[in-house]
Amino acid sequence: MNQADPTAQRVLVNAYTTTDAIVLVAPMPGVLPEDVEILVEGNVVTLRAALRTDAPKQYFLHEWSYGDYERTVELPEPVGEPISATLGNGQLAVSLTRLAGTDADTADAIVAQPTLAGASHNG
Repeated sequence: MNQADPTAQRVLVNAYTTTDAIVLVAPMPGVLPEDVEILVEGNVVTLRAALRTDAPKQYFLHEWSYGDYERTVELPEPVGEPISATLGNGQLAVSLTRLAGTDADTADAIVAQPTLAGASHNG
């Protein structure tokens, strides 16, 4: 899932800042956390998700689609690790650490995947 897909739906994004992070929230119904890729390169973030299976139906009204999603967002400042991301109730939430005052141009690209929102992490 590392190349742009011209057939992917452009996902809408809400973005805001906190003291330490830039947070992106995007609707992504019908995908699982392991189907999502978050790519960070300096101050550019690309969110991608692939639908596992298409379930064709004989719709009499078909106004929206599950499907592959993609969105690239240029942020107002560079971001980096740590990255935390969750996917739950059809929403992807990504928190990216602000790197203001650092040289992010020398940083390597970061690829991350979300965890399932509300999942226990106590192994």
